[in-house]
Amino acid sequence: MRQIGFDDVLLAMYGAVQDPGRWSEALTLAASHLGATGGLLTRHTHAGGGGFIMVGRLDPELTGLCIERHADKGHARGIQWRSGGDPVMASSPSPHGEAGRSALYAEILLPQGIEDHLMLNYGPWDVGNGSGGLAFCLDARAADAPGEALRRFTRLAPHFRQALDVAGALQASRAAERGLAAALEAMPLAVMLLDTGGRLRHANLAGDALLRLSDGLRLLPEQGGPGRLAATLPGEARRLHQLIGRAVAAGLGGRMRISRPSGEAGWPLLVTPLPMATEAVGHPVVAVLAGGPGTPPEAEVLRAAFDLTQAEARVLRCIATGAGVPGTAAALGLSAETVRSHLTRCFDATGARSQAALAALVARLPGVSGPG
Repeated sequence: MRQIGFDDVLLAMYGAVQDPGRWSEALTLAASHLGATGGLLTRHTHAGGGGFIMVGRLDPELTGLCIERHADKGHARGIQWRSGGDPVMASSPSPHGEAGRSALYAEILLPQGIEDHLMLNYGPWDVGNGSGGLAFCLDARAADAPGEALRRFTRLAPHFRQALDVAGALQASRAAERGLAAALEAMPLAVMLLDTGGRLRHANLAGDALLRLSDGLRLLPEQGGPGRLAATLPGEARRLHQLIGRAVAAGLGGRMRISRPSGEAGWPLLVTPLPMATEAVGHPVVAVLAGGPGTPPEAEVLRAAFDLTQAEARVLRCIATGAGVPGTAAALGLSAETVRSHLTRCFDATGARSQAALAALVARLPGVSGPG
């Protein structure tokens, strides 16, 4: 079998940063490189919540049982995560004899042939009553002569810590993006986020529906992306381009009104820089907000925005006014069953899951009036 080298472990480790599902593979390769029987990455919170354990070539049930039953008892206290820069042998502060007499050894270690551990504390998890890091398990032969394994682990240690730093930063970034997306969906306007080149990077549901209409605003196709935001009329396209450029270069916002070739009343538009935005390539730095308070859009606008039939669009418009199923049925001369059938299709087309959510979504669509 091919020997697992230092570079193999690094590649697997940073692959796991991008895809946490690959940590088991990375731990398995690292264990092979170190001559260990297996490895684990764990965060333990004594107060409960926020903890986890990932294993490579170890029995996950026995490992979980170890955390549940033995983390705070007897010999296990001697192998808790201790702050420090380099990996350590778990048995260094306590003799093997104590381990051999413990329930931890009998229930968890012995069935897996584990005599000792190499452990690396990860400092950022060592807060409050929490702790965690990486551990690699040694059988009796490796535990009696751990020098080479400890040397290799010491060489890998800074890379493991750096990988966990990056993974934590990515997790925080993804959480922030999810929070931003939720906030955008709650806004009573169509919102489009653009990068420094005016390319669309995100739109809420109302913004996406507006762009699908192509009635005053559109996306100019670009290879490898959704496109660059532009107005349909040349003069307004130049003005929008200027406002986006000013928001990027000087951090200044601006307003304009977008005419609609359909003949409907124009849409008010606000272009504003995003606070605390990064100018890294591809990241949103400018927000474009369209619409404002007004009557619900006409059924034809809803039909085009959500790819509905005319009948479905009329039902959606009535529901958006708060009429409910009985009121919509009476207003349109339909049966309640027919209204519910059309409503189901509206849910599927918009992604909304309730009548209130449908009404909120339609309210965020630019209507026929609004502040200019």
